[in-house]
Amino acid sequence: MDLSLPRRVEPELLDHLDAHDPRAQRSRNDLRRLHRAMATLTVLERALDRATSGSPPHTIVELGAGDGSLMLRLAHRRAARWPGAHVTLLDRLNLIAPRTLDAVRNLGWTPRVMAMDVFDWLARADANLADIVFANLFIHHFSAEPLARLLAGIAQRCRVFFCCEPRRSALPLAGSHLIGLLGAGPVTRKDAVSSVHAGFRGHELSALWPNPSAWLLHENSAGLFSHGFLAIRK
Repeated sequence: MDLSLPRRVEPELLDHLDAHDPRAQRSRNDLRRLHRAMATLTVLERALDRATSGSPPHTIVELGAGDGSLMLRLAHRRAARWPGAHVTLLDRLNLIAPRTLDAVRNLGWTPRVMAMDVFDWLARADANLADIVFANLFIHHFSAEPLARLLAGIAQRCRVFFCCEPRRSALPLAGSHLIGLLGAGPVTRKDAVSSVHAGFRGHELSALWPNPSAWLLHENSAGLFSHGFLAIRK
C-alpha cells in the first residue's frame, strides 16, 4: 500500500557527521549490512543486465559511491563478463580505502575516484557519455527542483541510468522503524525513517526524466522495500 503523504526531504544525520566520527563509521557499516539484507546488488544486476542486453559496458559511473563497496561487489560479479571496464566512483568525500581500489584493479577494472559535488561533475565540459550511470540510496536526498536538474544532467551524460531508492509505502516505513533488530545504530535508525519519507512511488521519477520519447523507461518496486528506475537510451 502506497503512502498518501507527499515526499518529505529532510537532512539525514550521516550527511552532516565528520567522516571520522565513530557514529558515521558505524552507520556506514550498518548500510553495508542493510544493502545485503535488501539484496541491493541483485536488484542492480538485474537492471543492468536488462539494459546492456549482453553488450559489455566500457564506462561505468556510480553516484554517491560512499566507501566503494557496492562497486567492488559488482566487479566481483561482473568483471569476467564485462572485462576492462573503466569505473568512476563519485562522492563529495573520498571514503574509499586503497585496498578497495586495489581489489577492483585486481579484477581487471580501472577505477577512478572523483571527490566532488554531483552538480560540479555534471557541469564538466570534458566529459563523454558514460555507458552506465547508477546510484543507490542517493537520488532521494534531493528535493523537487534540484532533483529535476539532477535527472536532466544525468540524461545528458549516459546511455543507461539506474537508481535504487527507498519506496515510499507502508511496508518500507514499517521496516525502517525495525532496523534496530539488525543491530543498526541510532544514526541509521533515524536516517532510515527519513529516507522512506523522501523515497519514491509510482512513476514519479519517470515524470521528471527529460525527453522521455528518446528513452525506454522502467519504474517499479524492487524487492520488498526499494523503488527502481531504469532509463535506456533508444
